[in-house]
Amino acid sequence: MKTLKQFTVIIILCMQTIGFSQEKALETIENKYNSLLKEQHKGVGVLVKKNKQIHTFSMGDFNLNENKVFNIGSATKTFTAVLLLQEIEKGNLKLTDSIGTFLTPIKNVDGALTIETLLTHQSGLNSVIGKNIEVAFYAKNDSIYNINLLDKIGENDPDMVGKFEYCNTNYLLLGKIIEKLTDRNYFDVLRERIIEPLQLKHTYPYVYKNIPNLATPYHKEKDVTEYLDYRYFATIANAAGSIASTLTDMEKFYTSLFETEILLKKETVQLMMNSGSKYYGLGLMKSNDNGTVLYGHGGNNIGYSFSNVYNPITKNLFLAFSNTRKVPFDNAIKNDVLLYFKDKEIKMSTIDIELFKKYVGNYLLKEANMVFEILIENGKLYLFVEAQGVKSLLLQKDETTLYDTTVGANLTIIKDNDNALTFSQNGFTTTITRVNSDKN
Repeated sequence: MKTLKQFTVIIILCMQTIGFSQEKALETIENKYNSLLKEQHKGVGVLVKKNKQIHTFSMGDFNLNENKVFNIGSATKTFTAVLLLQEIEKGNLKLTDSIGTFLTPIKNVDGALTIETLLTHQSGLNSVIGKNIEVAFYAKNDSIYNINLLDKIGENDPDMVGKFEYCNTNYLLLGKIIEKLTDRNYFDVLRERIIEPLQLKHTYPYVYKNIPNLATPYHKEKDVTEYLDYRYFATIANAAGSIASTLTDMEKFYTSLFETEILLKKETVQLMMNSGSKYYGLGLMKSNDNGTVLYGHGGNNIGYSFSNVYNPITKNLFLAFSNTRKVPFDNAIKNDVLLYFKDKEIKMSTIDIELFKKYVGNYLLKEANMVFEILIENGKLYLFVEAQGVKSLLLQKDETTLYDTTVGANLTIIKDNDNALTFSQNGFTTTITRVNSDKN
């Protein structure tokens, strides 16, 4: 009996140690970015789920906690895909069906395109959202919300049919197909089939000013609350980017989608993940973490942004949002959370200046015919691209690699070569070479 008691105590102590180390790891992440975000007067709310344990924290300004409501932007597309796939499970349509079966002819839209090409962004269609998004958001003229966006679709690119090219038009059309199949408004179907069954009590089909606990939206350092207009989200973003939610509700959504059959059958969810290209399935973005495919769907809109990844093997989940158009330090925070998921060390120091200062200078990326500069300012390293007006903070990924926090590029030291670095981004790798300061 004494031995059993001792064994029980050991187990309890081990569990406490594991819990403590996990909390310390998350505390390291929080402390690492908190001051950087405050310097920029920005904030990020984070939810992580590991071994079925959920932790949330807010970094920087604005107290962006798990109950703050924000626009999930293009993550709406996963909801739209779920509604379409529910119709497929009911036998009301097939992925191979042509969209012309459900929609009357639309200028510059080939009716022979299939449902699948829209879901996977392989239609070659021209985008009607994104190009003039600020014009629509700041519109003073009410008539802009009465425009039929589908009448504004430009000429398509037939050479891109079957190839991945992200385009919001695809999901605007899918929203219309849902309405045709159900003979109901898209937002009503959304409420009935996803929001209510999952009891997402703080999720709304579209953003409007009076949503309780709505995070204050910022764009270009300015509070843009006065420009919030439900018609922008309901008619312009629509089935491609309208939904408002919280971190807590989005955790429920992803857990229900990937781990239950409340929304879809397991084989249908597998179809969502395995279809399409290596970048995009059926309403799901794909990314790779050392050979493991992660799934999710980011979202960016004026005033809000959302980032997420789900590991179907471990069931670990990362969610982050901000009240600005891009999640600050998104890739860097995500990488640190992935290290946390693997119980790997998270470095508190953002960068070892002494180690990397000799690489300050100008470099040529031949493949893009672009020169950029690595520079030091106020004890921090930055990547500056003058041609694009981009200045991005560099963080240290490991002993040999810098990490660009804006586009997620890695810059790695080459042994015995102080005048070149290895550049890698999204599977592309090349060598960048130091050039003269006059950028010739």
